[in-house]
This record gives sequence, structure tokens and C-alpha cells, in this order.
Amino acid sequence: MNAVVYFGHTLSQYRSRLRKSREVLAYAKSTSLEELVFNLQKIKSSHAKKDFLRSLLSATSSGIWLSRSAFTVLKSFLDIRKFENKNLDNERAQEILSCVINKRSLNAPDAEIFRTIYSELTHKHLHSEYKTALTVPKANVTIVLISGVLNEIFSTPAFKRGAENLLDEHQIKHIAPIVNGKKGSKENSLALKKQLSEYLLVNPDDKLWFFCFSKGGIDLLHFLKHEGDQLSENILGVSFIATPILGSEHVNNRILKIVNAFGKVPEVFAKKMLGKKIDLLAKELQRSLSKAYRESWFKRNHRTLPSKIFYTAIAFESKWHQSHVWMMLAKAFLRSQKSNDGVVDVENAQFPSYFSGINLGVLEGHHLVGSRSSFYDQEALMKAHIIFLNYKKLIF
Repeated sequence: MNAVVYFGHTLSQYRSRLRKSREVLAYAKSTSLEELVFNLQKIKSSHAKKDFLRSLLSATSSGIWLSRSAFTVLKSFLDIRKFENKNLDNERAQEILSCVINKRSLNAPDAEIFRTIYSELTHKHLHSEYKTALTVPKANVTIVLISGVLNEIFSTPAFKRGAENLLDEHQIKHIAPIVNGKKGSKENSLALKKQLSEYLLVNPDDKLWFFCFSKGGIDLLHFLKHEGDQLSENILGVSFIATPILGSEHVNNRILKIVNAFGKVPEVFAKKMLGKKIDLLAKELQRSLSKAYRESWFKRNHRTLPSKIFYTAIAFESKWHQSHVWMMLAKAFLRSQKSNDGVVDVENAQFPSYFSGINLGVLEGHHLVGSRSSFYDQEALMKAHIIFLNYKKLIF
């Protein structure tokens, strides 16, 4: 009898994974087709070489995404693994879930509560027939997506796919202010101030929750520092996702130093020929993300950050073979002896002990889990945040 039950659960999970991979392919197919038609029209009408290259890059990106999605469907046919529910036979996890569901107080670390919620949701997404009493509450909040370094090479902001799912399923709105992934935090913080002010003028009743990925979190920290306790009451709090709060050791890597040294040649040439300096390798950006600079900045400025809002932080870690192909290359060239997601070391993506933010722990994942072509469960991560924050009475 147990063998029959086991086989039934395995078959159910197999069907769920296959269905989920097909849904991803359908989404990639419809979106890529729209983008392909749009980019072909732009290429045809484009007169500037820069616009032509941008459209060609976008079309290529869509094609790669579609190919990867199709390959994932094929791989799903061969994936007969059964994933155990980590919470099911765990008394501690069941106690946590019961307290969260019934809004009872609980003596447990925040990271343990969050991981239990997240684990329950990922299993539910993996196994569609699994029943859980854990639900996403009705939240009167607008998610503000802030992307990170070089986000312009991606077709959508980080975690846009997950945010769209929340909009479709739970009518939770989201916006994505434009920040420049190649510019410093000072310029981006000013851009954020302007766009947020304009948004709140039109939507004065919206409550904002920032969901910041990578350097996007650094840009927001500079915005918050300048606003201080004069910050709009419409802003509830901020969640940092793989943000190098205390910097990144990778920007001090030997390879980057060698590349920067060679990069001085074209920069000097450009200055002499064009009369202005061109920062081809974004050395100022690298410097601003260094561990020495960020640690010093946070220690000097953490007391000036608005005290009326909440702060949470999540770090990711992955082995080189579990990463996106770009993150494999990052791990190969920008080596670190510490646990990391390919770009940011875990310890630097968490709040230091002297700051009262909420560290939600470390999850398995690489630094590109927020891209739309990632097969990471963005929806589970965002839903887990909402359930946790609602349980803690930080958003309603």
C-alpha cells in the first residue's frame, strides 16, 4: 500500500512539473513572438546603429529564452524525482505554520519562520495537488521593483514575472521606476525621488513596499538616507534581495584589477581625442560597491535611515553547477572562498548586528534568479514575503 501511495505522489509531482514547464514555455512563446515582431519592425525602421544593435540584442535574447524554455520541457519528461515535503513530518514546522495561519504569537527566529513559509509555498507550486492552509492575505500595498547593475541588458525589471503573477492572482499592484544600472547611487536616488513623488501625486492613497534586487537596494539606501525621517508616510518598508549591503569582495578581484589596468588605455585615448573622460569599465561604480566603501558607508549612515519603516534582507547561495551559465562564469573568474550567489557573498547581503533590520536568512539560488528567463520560483519568494510581513503586522 505504501508503495502505491509513494508512486501516486511521485506521478502527481511529475505531472505538476511537466505542466509548470509547459506554462513557462507558453509564456515565453507568446511574449517572445510579440517582442520579435516589435524588434523586427524597429530594425526595419531604425536609422541609428545604436537602435539597430539594441533591437537585435533584444530579439536574440528572446530567442535564447524561448530555446531554454523548450529545453526545460524536454528535460521535464525525463525528471522522475520525488521531492519530499520538508514541513510535513516536522513538528516544529507544523507549529510555525499553525501560528502563522492562525495569527498566534510564536517564539522562533524570523529566518526560521520565513524559511518554513517559503518551503511550504515552493512545495505547493511543485506539487499542485498538495493542499495547504497557508494563503496569501489581501494586502493593501503596491510593490515597487528596483533592479540592479546592468539591468538594461534584460527585457524586464528583476522579479517582474513574479510581480505579474501576484497581480493576476491577488490583484497586488506593482510599479518599476527606471534606474540606470551603469550609474552611481547618487544619480539613481535622485531619479527615484522624482519618479516616486510624481507617482504619489497621482496615487496619494497607495502604500509602497520596495522589493530591491542587488544594487537596486544600494540605490534605495541612498534615497532613504537623503529622505531621513521626512520620508513619505506612504512608504511601509523595503526588502533587499541579494543586495550587497556591506559591499562585494568580487569588485576587488585580481582579474578585475588587470582588466581595469588595460582599460585605462582607451580611456586616456578618448580623453585626448574627445576632450572628455569615458568610464568604459564603470570603475567608479566598482569602487562604490567595494566592501571597504560599503561597510564604511553603512556604519556611518545607518542611524540616518528612516526609523518608521521595516527592513528585511535575503541572501542567496549556490554551487557553481547549480547556477545560471553567466553565474558559472562569474564563479569561475571571480572566485571566493565564502558562500555566495556568484556575485555577492552571503555575509555581505545580511544586516550587521548593530542594525535593527530583519535578516530572513539564506536561500538556495544564484544571482540571476530575478530574471524572467530564470526557472526560479519567484512567485513563492514574493508570496512568502507578503505572508511573513502580514504575520508580523508590517503590511496589511
